[in-house]
Amino acid sequence: MNNDYPKISVIIPNYNYGEFLEEAILSVLNQSYNNIELLVIDGGSSDNSVDIIKKYQSNIFYWISEKDNGQTDAINKGLSKANGEYVCYLNSDDAYIGNAFDEIFKKANSRQADFIFGKVYVGKDLKNVTILGSNRNVFNLKNLLLFFYHTNYIIPSQSVLIKKSFLLKHDILYLKTNLKYCMDMDWYCRIWMHKPISFRYKGIHSFFRVHPKTKTKSQSDLMRYESIEIAMGYMPQLDTKDQLRFLKYLFLSKIMRKIYNHSIQQNFYLMFGLIKRIGITGIWDRRVLGIFKQSLTKILNQSNETRISA
Repeated sequence: MNNDYPKISVIIPNYNYGEFLEEAILSVLNQSYNNIELLVIDGGSSDNSVDIIKKYQSNIFYWISEKDNGQTDAINKGLSKANGEYVCYLNSDDAYIGNAFDEIFKKANSRQADFIFGKVYVGKDLKNVTILGSNRNVFNLKNLLLFFYHTNYIIPSQSVLIKKSFLLKHDILYLKTNLKYCMDMDWYCRIWMHKPISFRYKGIHSFFRVHPKTKTKSQSDLMRYESIEIAMGYMPQLDTKDQLRFLKYLFLSKIMRKIYNHSIQQNFYLMFGLIKRIGITGIWDRRVLGIFKQSLTKILNQSNETRISA
């Protein structure tokens, strides 16, 4: 491999995820890319995590195991020690796909970029996956702020690499420690405000594992509330048209959350209320139309069941 390729610092924050940690570490160490430094920041785990780290410590640039203030604090500790031209972090229950960094940095445009991102595989394991990530090539604020609304707007943290010199230049190296769920969203918003050169790669080079302890699964409501709070803080940076777009999606989101918790008949009342509030053109959204389809299907099925029983 070309030694001119940039050095990458990969930070793995961990706390009591020993069942997944070894796979995460090996997904970095087994990369064919030969210009990586691995940092493992453990929060004082009480499981077998430290034993796993020690098993590979000869190939780990830096590691520590001590009590910290959570994931954000752990990532920041890693960022303070990182020497790479690019920095990234991988949650200890996730993994990189083989030859990930080779594939990314074979693209000439990526080596000029301050912010590199893409999509990820999502699933319980690599044998059963779907794809997560923004369908948009452009890195911009109006899409970042819709994190709460749909996965199509999410930039998965597992896919991101950021030029450290850019972060230092604009004094945005660290994530905000008061955030517990959407610190990456806030970080990307702050990065966007300094107009980075961005690059979205086409391949999929990382894996996001879904399991019962995943924050996106076990604490989804708290994540949503935090993402909306962050978005409201950055919304004034949008032009008037995009502010109205954001508010429309916020309203749709609130209506849909009510719909999911009501009966079919109540759903239709809510839907017609939605049309009355924002007009017929306002419902041409895949999620809203999907709810109409599901409700109509249930009504037809109930009608058929009634005829059969009669």
